[in-house]
Amino acid sequence: MSKATHPHTLKLPREEDGLATSNAATRRMQSILPAFVENQILEAEANGLVVPLDGSVESTVAAALAVDGIGADYVTGLVMPVQLSDEAPARTAETVASLLDIECHRLQLQPVLTAFQRVVGETGEPTDDLVAMRNAGERVRMACKYYVANTRNELVVGTVPRTERLLGSVAKFGGNGVDLSLFGDLYRTEIEALADALAVPSELFDRAPPVEHPSATDATELGVEQRELDSVLHFAIDRDWSAPEVADRVGVDEAVVERALRWCARTRHKRHTPPKPSMEN
Repeated sequence: MSKATHPHTLKLPREEDGLATSNAATRRMQSILPAFVENQILEAEANGLVVPLDGSVESTVAAALAVDGIGADYVTGLVMPVQLSDEAPARTAETVASLLDIECHRLQLQPVLTAFQRVVGETGEPTDDLVAMRNAGERVRMACKYYVANTRNELVVGTVPRTERLLGSVAKFGGNGVDLSLFGDLYRTEIEALADALAVPSELFDRAPPVEHPSATDATELGVEQRELDSVLHFAIDRDWSAPEVADRVGVDEAVVERALRWCARTRHKRHTPPKPSMEN
């Protein structure tokens, strides 16, 4: 790896709907993001990167950018299925790793979650809470990523888009527990545009996202298209426009904007350090 020479300030040309999806924007991303990855590795004096692979567009693009930034020899992919429904995405993830020629390991986590559930059940608490177990699964994945990274002196790459971060569609201390939040400023629609520029296989767009990447279901629940949701978030959060202004610009009902903003406010705790009492030093 050589020292990065590109700046990694992500200032992108945007379309009328506020999103960076043009050819010029994706070319800029392809220049900035690999340089950012390389720079972070050099600053941390790390040996490489751990990238979670789940067959999603986000994890595939993250792995491709990691390879562009530091080379395939320095990237480790982790495939971590939990449920039987994870099997098809896991096979896609392994195919991605093979195409990118990166080292890849499959960690079958169902036995771990079963043992975890059994131990927790001994406390007398219910263990059939699906939300609690799904969140536990994400946190176990996070622990696995860091275990591997620690043993190799590598950094963990995050694949959560800005869409999910803002709406809170990710377990606290789960998918956001990373060293590099590669897509922290990119909405899902923008990552899809980048995937197209990188020639990511189109079949990745044709299936529902895995449980740990449920951002598409947020748009469905709000009754809007993914691009409309991302545009709403950009104008409302990044530009601080009022709900009526956003609704008029994007062409959605004002109630959609207000509901999205409530989601962002309610999940703010997932994006910030825990509150603490003020003490004099």
